Amino acid sequence: MTGNDLRSKYLQFFESKGSLVIPSGSLIPTDPTTLLTSAGMQPLVPYFKGEETPPSTRLASCQKSCRADDIEQVGVTWRHASFFEMLGNFSFGDYFKREAIVWGWEFLTKDLGIDPNVLWVSVYHEDTEAPEIWKKDVGLSDDRIYRFGKKDNWWGPVGKSGPCGPDSEIFFDRGARYDTGDPEMDRPGGDGDRYGEIWNLVFQQYNQQESGELLPLPAPGIDTGMGLERTAAILQGVDTIHHTDLFAPLINAIFAAKQGGELPFSLATPLLDPQDPTSKPVRIIADHVRSAIFLIGDGVIPGSNGRDYMLRRFIRRAYLTGRALGITDPYLYRLVPIVQKSYGDIYPELIERGDIITNFIKSEEEKFETTLDSGMGRLEDMIADAKSKNQNTISGREVFDLYQSKGFPPELTQDLLEQEGLSYDNESFVNAREKHESVSGAAVGEYGKKTFGDLATEFLGYDSLEADATILAVQGDKVVLDRTPFYGESGGQVGDTGELVADGVVARVLDTQKDGKAWVHTVELVEGELKEGQTVSARVNGERRRAVERAHSTTHLLHAALRKHLGTHVQQKGSLVRDDFLRFDFVHFAPLTDEEKANVEQTVNEEILKSLPIDIAEKTLAEARAMGAMALFGEKYGDVVRTVKMGDFSLELCGGTHLPSTSAAGVFRIASEGGVAANVRRIEGLTGFAALEQERKTQQALRDVAQELGARPENALQSATKLSNRVKELEKQLAQAQRQLSSGASDELLSTAIEVKGFKFVAGRAAQGVSGDALRESVDQLAQKLDGVAVLVSEEGGKITWAVKATKSAVEKGAHSGNLVKQLAQITGGNGGGRPDFAQAGGKDASKIDEALAKAKDLV
Repeated sequence: MTGNDLRSKYLQFFESKGSLVIPSGSLIPTDPTTLLTSAGMQPLVPYFKGEETPPSTRLASCQKSCRADDIEQVGVTWRHASFFEMLGNFSFGDYFKREAIVWGWEFLTKDLGIDPNVLWVSVYHEDTEAPEIWKKDVGLSDDRIYRFGKKDNWWGPVGKSGPCGPDSEIFFDRGARYDTGDPEMDRPGGDGDRYGEIWNLVFQQYNQQESGELLPLPAPGIDTGMGLERTAAILQGVDTIHHTDLFAPLINAIFAAKQGGELPFSLATPLLDPQDPTSKPVRIIADHVRSAIFLIGDGVIPGSNGRDYMLRRFIRRAYLTGRALGITDPYLYRLVPIVQKSYGDIYPELIERGDIITNFIKSEEEKFETTLDSGMGRLEDMIADAKSKNQNTISGREVFDLYQSKGFPPELTQDLLEQEGLSYDNESFVNAREKHESVSGAAVGEYGKKTFGDLATEFLGYDSLEADATILAVQGDKVVLDRTPFYGESGGQVGDTGELVADGVVARVLDTQKDGKAWVHTVELVEGELKEGQTVSARVNGERRRAVERAHSTTHLLHAALRKHLGTHVQQKGSLVRDDFLRFDFVHFAPLTDEEKANVEQTVNEEILKSLPIDIAEKTLAEARAMGAMALFGEKYGDVVRTVKMGDFSLELCGGTHLPSTSAAGVFRIASEGGVAANVRRIEGLTGFAALEQERKTQQALRDVAQELGARPENALQSATKLSNRVKELEKQLAQAQRQLSSGASDELLSTAIEVKGFKFVAGRAAQGVSGDALRESVDQLAQKLDGVAVLVSEEGGKITWAVKATKSAVEKGAHSGNLVKQLAQITGGNGGGRPDFAQAGGKDASKIDEALAKAKDLV
């Protein structure tokens, strides 16, 4: 039975039991507190917690999952995989333990035809219901039912909190040939290879709090997980998941990757002899590149933090492992079509984003190739030094220095050290890292302290630009109010400006920042004095606030437009919005073409002109996710969030202030686009009056150029092109004239040639005004005619250029152009050098040229 057959059979079976089959969720979870989707039930957590209503009380899915917890076991055991597919059936207050157990047994023994005598089960030792169902409803004898504690038979939660409960696992006896001889290893639930867990039936009964407290779920449910790869290995009767048809094409292609050209797609069972030293590396590469392809397909990009770094680690570890197979050039990107052919029908995003996946992987390989070249030599020296001293441990400080100076990842250093039977001292590594952070400011230190303690300000600025308030604290030019309409800088939006006014008091507000729960106003006193307890009228500069909002609302439109034209891999990496100016950093792997920039700008302006209403609402986080609002990983959201919706075009979580409708932005113009980091691009743009002013300046510049060209503005480009072509033609004629002039001067110099050290030598001035190209050409021609050494010097506007040429025969007799030109340049106040056959240098003192020429023959 193929992996595709197993996937289909499973979903069809539970569809026949009244389950709604749903598509796989993304590997990027909707919960911002978790890195990746690592279980089939993870996208369904809001249903289990009662925060959202499921589309059916019975669901079934095949969920893409990824984790790096067991990365060291990949390629070692028969079953470990970083990326895997999890078959699952779920119940939300519908069927419970009995149906989950009975249906599970029915599917395994009847639909898949597995012999009941090779199946064993385990249950949570305090669960009295599950073992009775196994005995009475299934017919298992008590000796086939193992009872374990929480370590083995309790599942969840994913992360620090969420649904969890006891479980019952089903094991397949793979036969005595997999015994290790250790009874604890060779039992259901043991770490040996004989008994393989193929299905986990989780009875979701509790919602664990971050404190560890277990609260009953509103509606207890079922969450089961069957690993597709493991079950396929069992059904296909092969030793490991890597022998299955799910891995075979990829592994066969890796074996062929040393050769150039298109890689073969072969379903033949790969030859993976455990005694063959290439077996483990191939399995690691197959696992990691498959994981990387699926991660990029879902929008993850290589980076330095979180899931981005997990992806980078997969690619780098696979690339490095390829060296054990003798593959030294980037090759992982060539495997993308193999995975597309295997999985494209099931996961079409792999086809749709194929170019993006290939480009990211190839780019990451090329970057890491440079890192390896710079770091491997140093690591090899460290290894050799340790071995020469009969040490089996390398200093962690040296490993950190290698990472800090060369970008060499410590986990890859560890992999390479293990291959040499070495390790590094983790304690000294941690100490070196912490010392670096304390010096560089990476640690929080004093920066984490709040200036105004626990003072709190009520923000009124969503609904009002003016309010009466009481001063809570004054420290120098910093003022904290009990309530304020001033927006405190956050989320990329700058703080408001304006004024604080009272009887006999006027203070300009120059900036507003947040300090914990306090809004801190930086002020400049114009009149009077501000004191604690004083009542003031806080007035925001409304014109500036509206200009900031034009930029902020347009930033949302820009984000959506970029995703529309470039792809859903585009994610915000940073932003700044101030009055009529925006800066937006986003994930993308290449500079935008002129056409892409034009399309993005056009789309933003179209949405502005549609005058879309900007609807702002407060929702629960679960409600916002259900609406499809974009949440950024790493952002902390409370139970209630603010959604900003612009028609059907944009929907984001945002705490900033916005326009009432998109048309109030006026117009948008892209001012610049460029790269700021690996795979991160930056767009700077203008809105409103700033965009109009930029348009005015551009139009005026065009009129000025047209006037200078004697043309109408609409014909300026044509006239400029004509003029440019004429200039190029004149420059060509000038160069030809200079060559002729220089050639004539060179012929005159030939008559002054003398013999020095067995070869002909000549030195003199080049024609006045000769170009650099003409100078090089002339000295070369002169030397060839002599079959010796020629020296020419040009001087134009105080700039001196020396050129020396020596023929092959002159070099063989000891001539060295680089040494000679250096000495001549030094006489004229300059410096330089070069090859034995040709060299150039500069000088500053034209009055010394004749002196240098006179000495030239003695310096050869």
